Amino acid sequence: MSSRRWLPLGALGCGLLGALLFAPAISSGRLADDYVLLRTVHHITGAFWPFTHNDLGQPAGSGAFYRPVWVLWNAAVYGLSDSPAVAHVLNLLLFGVLCLEVVLVVRRFAGAGAALIAGLAFAVFPSHGESVAWISGNTDLIAVALGLAAILVALRAGPSIWREAAIAALTALAMLTKEIAAVLPALSAILLWAAPREAGASRPRGYWRPPIVMLVSVVIMLIPRTLVVGGVGGYGGQPLTAKRAAGSVVSFVAGALSAPQLQLLRDPVLFLVPFCALVLLAAGTYFAWRAGDGRTARLALAGGAWFWVALLPVLNQPLNLNTRNGDRLLLLPSVGLALAAGVLIARVRRRTVAAAWAAVAVLCAVSCVLNALDWRAAGAESRRLLADIDQLAPRGAHLIALSVPTDYREAHLYPDALDIAIQETGRPDVTLTGCMPVHALALRRGQVSFLALPGGIWLGRSTAQAPFDTPVLGSSAIQASAGCQFAAAPGQPNETLGTALTALVRPTPASGGVSIPIYFDGIDMRRAVAATGR
Repeated sequence: MSSRRWLPLGALGCGLLGALLFAPAISSGRLADDYVLLRTVHHITGAFWPFTHNDLGQPAGSGAFYRPVWVLWNAAVYGLSDSPAVAHVLNLLLFGVLCLEVVLVVRRFAGAGAALIAGLAFAVFPSHGESVAWISGNTDLIAVALGLAAILVALRAGPSIWREAAIAALTALAMLTKEIAAVLPALSAILLWAAPREAGASRPRGYWRPPIVMLVSVVIMLIPRTLVVGGVGGYGGQPLTAKRAAGSVVSFVAGALSAPQLQLLRDPVLFLVPFCALVLLAAGTYFAWRAGDGRTARLALAGGAWFWVALLPVLNQPLNLNTRNGDRLLLLPSVGLALAAGVLIARVRRRTVAAAWAAVAVLCAVSCVLNALDWRAAGAESRRLLADIDQLAPRGAHLIALSVPTDYREAHLYPDALDIAIQETGRPDVTLTGCMPVHALALRRGQVSFLALPGGIWLGRSTAQAPFDTPVLGSSAIQASAGCQFAAAPGQPNETLGTALTALVRPTPASGGVSIPIYFDGIDMRRAVAATGR
């Protein structure tokens, strides 16, 4: 059977595999920022409304992000059904489309075998869980799907006004979904540079026009974004420094080349996994070049360049290697890794080496399934926590959560937005201030406790299976949040980099009312009592 006949079936198989690996997350429900998104969707008054508000539903000049296409997508999904399971199923379908697009992109430059290997590598890439298994992660799915569609159109032969119009429209839609689309012109140029051609042959006229069209579209879309968010926008209080950029480079490379289940900071020896993977990719490129296979080496270098360029917009947001909060930022860069892996593995002729790569793919697939199961468990825990709070909070209460479960293993619980989740699930009368973040590795009672100290300070203690999450690159001084200050207790041993087993929490007294202290004990929310700490 010719490749023209089996390639489409293989591409569809990659898409189906990618979707099935994360299918267990369908029942995870809404988590974390999903409730912020739900609140935004509830405020929409018309199709044009998202274009005049930020992603939080706030009017012009409020900062944050400008993602009207993403908001409209989720509004349409919610209009179709208010069941979160429907949103999860559509996320799986989007991911399947992405896997298919990766196959088609690589096929433009390499053989059918390399294209299918790249599609398989993308489908089983372990760090895609945050984008696929989390409803709010679909901002990356939609933006990358639109971006790859623009690149596929750009790679078509024969420039025409209709091709340029399609490229501009798809790029604009990607930009209106997520800001990472700003790198599409550079990514398109990288692929055009890597495209094979006959020795001495010149590029046809208009060859570099697609990246220029993309760049113009990006610049134009930056105008409404700047006007609505009132400037640069983005995450507040995170300036780009050499320290943060270095932390981003190290953390994203380590995260991209290792499974999220590997606690790299807890067991530094596990850094050998991403190191070995990086060495193998570099060695494969070098040996391809030494063997005279310049085409493969060029495409592998293009994949590496894609990875680094796609990371440029997020260099001020290092990946949290403890909680894996930020894995979604690897979705677009991972396309470059899939390209490099596809062309390099396709050169393998020895059966033992091919079998080793197949074993790695199986392990990655298992990692994806385990990750999806963690998201499902996080959904069940989230519903438990909201029910606990509903029981603890009298009408009109203001709660001080001395400890907040931000994540369960690699899945989100409430790194933020717990207060909005409470209000969106039937208690609009309750307000909440969150304090010390807890990263739950196991759900068991009694792992976290608090003791009241003089001066309104609480001393928190946790176990290694539910450590307090502390900044790695931030100051060791008390970190301020709205209504609460917290820090790792000085002079006490830490579990590992970025975590602590003891912490000091100083809530700010509520004005004009009484605050009720509660805390996450490792599985439940409980009321904190000053006399006993329980």
